[in-house]
Amino acid sequence: MDILQIKEIIAKGETQEVELKESFHSHQEVSKILCGMANSFGGILFIGVNDKGQILRIQGSLDKLQQEISAANQVISPAPLISIEVHTIDNKRIAVTIVQRAADSVYYTFQGAIYVRIGSTTKRLDGPTQLEFLRNKQILSFDDSYEPIAKMSDLDANKIKNYLDNRNQGNFFKEHSIEDFLVSNRLASKNGEIKLKNSAILLFAKNPPQFFPQLEVKLVQFLGKEPVEIISHKLVQADLIGCIEESMAFVKSHLNKKIKITGSAKRDEEYEYPLRAVREAIVNAVAHRDYFSRDSIQISVFEDRIEITSPGSLPHALPRELFGTISVQRNPLTYRFLRDMGYVEGLGTGISRMKNQMRTVGLEDPEFIFTESFFRIIFYNKKGIKRTIHTLSDLNARQNKAIEYLRKNKSLKAKTYSEINNVSYATAVNDISEMIHFKYLKKIGSFRGAYYVLNKENPK
Repeated sequence: MDILQIKEIIAKGETQEVELKESFHSHQEVSKILCGMANSFGGILFIGVNDKGQILRIQGSLDKLQQEISAANQVISPAPLISIEVHTIDNKRIAVTIVQRAADSVYYTFQGAIYVRIGSTTKRLDGPTQLEFLRNKQILSFDDSYEPIAKMSDLDANKIKNYLDNRNQGNFFKEHSIEDFLVSNRLASKNGEIKLKNSAILLFAKNPPQFFPQLEVKLVQFLGKEPVEIISHKLVQADLIGCIEESMAFVKSHLNKKIKITGSAKRDEEYEYPLRAVREAIVNAVAHRDYFSRDSIQISVFEDRIEITSPGSLPHALPRELFGTISVQRNPLTYRFLRDMGYVEGLGTGISRMKNQMRTVGLEDPEFIFTESFFRIIFYNKKGIKRTIHTLSDLNARQNKAIEYLRKNKSLKAKTYSEINNVSYATAVNDISEMIHFKYLKKIGSFRGAYYVLNKENPK
């Protein structure tokens, strides 16, 4: 890290990713901070800086301080990846410890407890919060857990056969059994007695809601723009495919449409929303919802919008700034089967596709809302002004100027973007966010000193 970057981070004060300490007070305190940062989004621990951002300098031996930090890190299980740097600012030396965030399937403990960063504080997780953390980290996965009550007789052999036919494996049962299919696809395990996983029930049970009542979609059409007077409603209780198809049929039947006569006198129906975008959102709700939650998916059709709400916020492994740019599966087994059946792609491109589909018909981008417990996509039938983005030529002049800048320089910060384009910081952030979503830029770093580079995986 360079001195300018360090000063910028310190000036912004303590955050979820930044901790300022005057000195090394105790091994336990530092161990908890390092553990909490590693379990959250990574971060930086500054020693020699007070909580007001004043640089005080380190007292005593630097070598001993680095040994103490390393010792505090080693008692965490497993030890997080850290790097310790010493910098001199205004003739005062400080220690900067950079903590890498945990990999998707890894978590850290100190003295048997899990610590995380919440705001600018380090918190110990207990009971339900610890369980929720492990679920969000996908260490505890609903679809990979076992359903002890379900039996082989509860499965629908025709659903399994239809899946295999769709995969061009219609001859599978000539030499193999249903048990072979389940075990080989990690839908069950066999140690004398076969044990079915939740994913087998979600996908192939005769009556999945018998085991999981939360496997339902509440569909409703309201009069006007407020959720007051109900015109039509339906409750879908089915397997995953049934939830998707019945929900789409309901929404489609309650949308306005107009008939277009083409040159060949063919009658085409044009709906007020692009059906592909709506379908993508419904599939996402079913594939990514939190099945540990007892709440249902709800789809509401209003005069001016469609709201698709599913239980569960973003997975822990997916920071908000990377939403729509990478694919993280909360339910990896069921997601794989939905991908095999052509319902999802698994490339992290669904959000950009929805945006382009809305823009193609002249509508606003969808709105994405996250809470601690729910995720909502809203489609508005209001006219939008943003262009579709398929190639570099579709980016605006400011964005193309940034691309040229990055071809000559290694990296770009939002502040630099605003300066070279003579726009506000907010406009810079919006432009950069769009370029990340459409895979032209990558964000490097998870703390406030983050910067952006060209995404070499984008061939366009």
